Amino acid sequence: MPPAPATEKPVRPPGIDLKRHLALRVTLFACLIGLGASAFVIDHSTRRIGEHVRLSGPTVEQLIGRELDTPRDGFDRSADGLALALPDALGRLLRLCIEVHTFYANQSRQRCYPDASDTAPAAVRALLAWQLGDAARHAGPIRQYPGITVGHVTVTPDLDSEAAALWQQLRLVLAISAGVLLLNLLIYLPVRRALRPTERVLDTLRRLEHGDLTARMPRPALVELRRIAEGFDHLAERLQRTDRRQRQLAQRLLTVREQERRRLARELHDEFGQSLASIRAEAACAADAPPAERAAAIDAIARSTAVMMDNLQRILHQLRPVGLEEFGLRASLTQLADTARRHHPACRIDLCLADDIDRLPDALTVSLYRIAQEGLSNALRHGAPRQIRLALERDAHGIALTVEDDGTSGAQDTRGSGLGVLGMTERVEALGGHFSLTPRQPCGMTLHAGFPPSALTHGDLADEHPPAAGR
Repeated sequence: MPPAPATEKPVRPPGIDLKRHLALRVTLFACLIGLGASAFVIDHSTRRIGEHVRLSGPTVEQLIGRELDTPRDGFDRSADGLALALPDALGRLLRLCIEVHTFYANQSRQRCYPDASDTAPAAVRALLAWQLGDAARHAGPIRQYPGITVGHVTVTPDLDSEAAALWQQLRLVLAISAGVLLLNLLIYLPVRRALRPTERVLDTLRRLEHGDLTARMPRPALVELRRIAEGFDHLAERLQRTDRRQRQLAQRLLTVREQERRRLARELHDEFGQSLASIRAEAACAADAPPAERAAAIDAIARSTAVMMDNLQRILHQLRPVGLEEFGLRASLTQLADTARRHHPACRIDLCLADDIDRLPDALTVSLYRIAQEGLSNALRHGAPRQIRLALERDAHGIALTVEDDGTSGAQDTRGSGLGVLGMTERVEALGGHFSLTPRQPCGMTLHAGFPPSALTHGDLADEHPPAAGR
């Protein structure tokens, strides 16, 4: 025989580490902010510098032309001694470099207006120079009165000053990005502290997985996790109570089964055994007796057979009411109430049954009959009531069985403390219903068993056990 294949564990999708996920998200956000803002600052600076050179170039041409028109010694038309149009303060503000080339003696002169208060890294200057290229450059002629071109002027941005200004803006962007990263750290630390109890939560889940139903969740400081822990503990308590009830019911079922076997063995031995022995003896006598005496032996055999049939019907009725299948639930409950009235004439028993209750699934029919039998029996046994109302109602919400009594007892009422309630509860919950046993005011008890509409269409449990003897 080939070995059974090993059970494969289900493949779980990879989980998400919330702390790591949050840190990566915020870090990525900070980097995107830094890169986007830096790109915007560089592009804005490039556009500004190009526009500034384009607008300032003609003005510088005119200023240099007027400076050349200024009378100087003799006929000096060289570039020597030119102020190159701009005062130092204004030049540093405009951040321009001016190069003048005169045709007189082919002379050139260049002047920038650096600001030594700040410098930029070489990489920033190189990036700005690459970004600007040759676009940020203005070249024009220098004309002298009366309109003679004596040279040309070139206006370019002062890369050192512009790079320093750009570096100041980039440092602000980097400071904002660093602030976002610091905010990331400030968020990460409380989140890690708040999620630290998750290890204890996982430990509690492992204990529950291994069958320790007493394990309970810790109470984290985080409100959301605390609510989850409280809800989980509530479910664990219900599971523990259900497990305890199932164990009690299993023990009770084993005990009832052994008791039933002993009772059946005793019944078979005492009733059927004696009757069969009597029939055997009468048959032996009839075989040897003369014809005149055989009639008496036959009558004795017939009487023993009738007694056996009565005992058989009694045992079958105890195991399962025969009328429940032959005549339906309505007739069986009516017979149950009539039997209770005969045994307790001082108690008034009212029966209120819905119309269509004889076409229910077998499991539901048996459960309703057994619960009614148990509830009616316990009300009469423990409460000494004067009136009992047994109602079976059916509507769009399902079907409900109610047993109400006004019983009182000199001793403490124990109708809700035994295994009978456990058996009824298991019957109801097995079909997805709800069972309750509550005191009435001023006295008595109310038994309620409600079944959902799903229990009316199919049955999942067929219970052939007799009702519990008591609670």
